[in-house]
Amino acid sequence: MNKLKNEKSQYLRDSSNQPVNWYPWGREAFELAKKENKPILVDVGASWCHWCHVMDEQNYNNEEIAKIINDNFIAIKVDRDEMPSVDRKLQIAISSLFGQGGWPLTVFMTPDKRVFYGGTYFPPEDSFNMIGFKKVLLEIIRLWKEEKDKIINNSLSLVFGNQNNIEEGKLNSGFIDQINNYIYTSYDLNYGGIDSDIKFPHPTVDIYMLSQYYRKRNNDGKKYLDAVTLTLKQMFYGGIFDQVSGGFHRYSTDRYWKVPHFEKLSIDNAEILIDYYNAYILTKDDEIYDALMMITNFILNELKIDDGFANSIDADSEGIEGKYYTYSEEEFKDALDDLFDISVKIFDFYNLPEIEGRKVLSRKMGIDELSHLLNSREKAWNILNEIRKRLKNYKTSWKKPLRDENLYTYQNARVAEALLITSPITNKGIDESLSVIKKLRKSGRRINDDNEKIIDDISSSLSACLTAYEVVGDQSYLYDALSLFNELMEYKSDVGFKEKRGKKSNDEENMIYFSDSPNESPNSIAIKAWLKLYQSGRAEIDEKMIKTLPSIIEREPVFHAGLSLSIESLINGIAHIVIIDEKDGRAEKLHKASLLTYYPLKFVEVISDDRRDELPSYIKQMINYGNRSRIYVCKGKTCSMPIYNENDLKNIL
Repeated sequence: MNKLKNEKSQYLRDSSNQPVNWYPWGREAFELAKKENKPILVDVGASWCHWCHVMDEQNYNNEEIAKIINDNFIAIKVDRDEMPSVDRKLQIAISSLFGQGGWPLTVFMTPDKRVFYGGTYFPPEDSFNMIGFKKVLLEIIRLWKEEKDKIINNSLSLVFGNQNNIEEGKLNSGFIDQINNYIYTSYDLNYGGIDSDIKFPHPTVDIYMLSQYYRKRNNDGKKYLDAVTLTLKQMFYGGIFDQVSGGFHRYSTDRYWKVPHFEKLSIDNAEILIDYYNAYILTKDDEIYDALMMITNFILNELKIDDGFANSIDADSEGIEGKYYTYSEEEFKDALDDLFDISVKIFDFYNLPEIEGRKVLSRKMGIDELSHLLNSREKAWNILNEIRKRLKNYKTSWKKPLRDENLYTYQNARVAEALLITSPITNKGIDESLSVIKKLRKSGRRINDDNEKIIDDISSSLSACLTAYEVVGDQSYLYDALSLFNELMEYKSDVGFKEKRGKKSNDEENMIYFSDSPNESPNSIAIKAWLKLYQSGRAEIDEKMIKTLPSIIEREPVFHAGLSLSIESLINGIAHIVIIDEKDGRAEKLHKASLLTYYPLKFVEVISDDRRDELPSYIKQMINYGNRSRIYVCKGKTCSMPIYNENDLKNIL
């Protein structure tokens, strides 16, 4: 066994019997590399990653290649879900040097953490115009012996410049229009999503575009809604969506969303769930509602474990990629019986793409076309749900893919928050989510190798606690959020929040990371939570930091949509919706209406007279006037007159 057998990470433990002498990321490995004057090989992957398993099987289980590595390198294995800050830095380094990133990520470093070569997947020998891994290793060994100075001089430090020198930008509507045009023209207006031959869902981009539809709905804003609804429908019909049990796979290998890599991640499904929720409360589209419910059921049925939510589900089962999610013709026919013929039409079964000789299910018919075929929308929904039920029941005896049951704070906080946000529609997941959120404050949140908490965990826990307070009204969640906010401020710089707390200005761990990848960046999550507290009168804003955000967004607007929403909301208004509960039985209805009324960035809270002492002064004044439960809407420093009818809330906003 190597050094991985006692690691918490499923991905690392799975490699504990490989012949490579793996070390976890940490001081021991780097100090040994310095002592033995060896280059470092870093493999970054995850248990859900199909090509990571291929890389392991073809290269790291190969005795000849393992001997080359053990004799000449210090080998480090990293789980990107366990150490996201390490993964981010290495991804940026390899992308900067060679223009690509992804998983598995293969990185070659000097003992002092300078990156000099890398890539993603390498076959063991040259094939398909790809250089073989063995050849790469032997060439690096030669260069290390003969031209080490050249390697060092052309390597890249993991310190990415002085990020405190970012110029301030202008906060105005012209800047927002510029960002909107850039993002809109990045959409594939035929098949949805961000235009590319390989497609990832970008929920943060969709959510931002929905906000711009809302702002500009009386002008040219409908095109933004059309782009998002096209995207969500095409994803929902596609093979990237599990047509039987719900939940989204990681990404599609084609622009049509038809052939995915089959891993399912909790973080992806959490953020996509919020995406569909925002679209639903704006459109009331029944197919978007159907997707919303199927994602919710997938999370609760397949990711929920005793203490929280599992991290991911693997792509492979029985050694075959996607086997659990695909069907042979015989299986499809056997499962569906008398519904086989209609199912062939719904899925266009005989024209479906195949992987490993098995059909990847995607729908050709939307509910409108199926309703027309059957002359009944109700009948269409009933048949579609019966098809799903039969296909699911048919595979109850199949071997399921491996589930990574590591309980990471960041992923659990995001899942819990997503379930709470959507609960006014789904009526599901509240107890499970609150149980997780309570543990986020009590458990020792994940720490990195220097015993410092990471910004991903703090920002996601803060946001989840605020959402719990908004949805259930229990002020203990607000206290937890304020405590986490104070902790967050220890990570603040003039530009954004650092990866780690610390004063070492040259420490690579103090990198500030803004980009959505496509999961929303921890800085974006933190800033949204901060703005909620700012609008509610519980925090001051850092104007210097805020003014740097436009310059950051302009670099890659598609990958900074989360920050764009924050900037747009500062310009056009954050909504603070205050429900005064006079114990007359009306507040609950007003509260639910406040949660379900769309607004790009809002903070909802229920207040009663017994909380007077802890409240900001302007909320205390709201309590003094009136004797019926009522709503006040505040934007900036201006508040509305009291609203007694929930139907008036939308007009006031």
